[in-house]
Amino acid sequence: MSSEIKNRKNLKFANILKHRINEILQKEISDPRIGFVTITDVKVSSDRKHATIFISILGNQEEQKESLKGLANASGYVRHVLSKKLETKFVPEIEFVRDENPGLKIEEILKEMKGKNNNES
Repeated sequence: MSSEIKNRKNLKFANILKHRINEILQKEISDPRIGFVTITDVKVSSDRKHATIFISILGNQEEQKESLKGLANASGYVRHVLSKKLETKFVPEIEFVRDENPGLKIEEILKEMKGKNNNES
């Protein structure tokens, strides 16, 4: 199989994972530590044995850390539920990682600057 076809299949698989995991997080996880979480991207290894789920989390630093801890604890359960929903031979190991999106960083800096300008007025 050519690498282009394999890459295309992995992208399709990553997209399916993104939608399924999002569904599981919204409907089946009730951990109070997990706040408002958005899946921004999914990267799947070439052998499909590992998936990195990039997430954006609303809240302050402490709330974000707690959400990540909750997601880490829930990853086994998410994988178990995925095994029932996916029609694949293997379900990848799942790792949740906070997305360090530069766009979000810029937005946070702008909010801080706006807050400082409002306080100075």
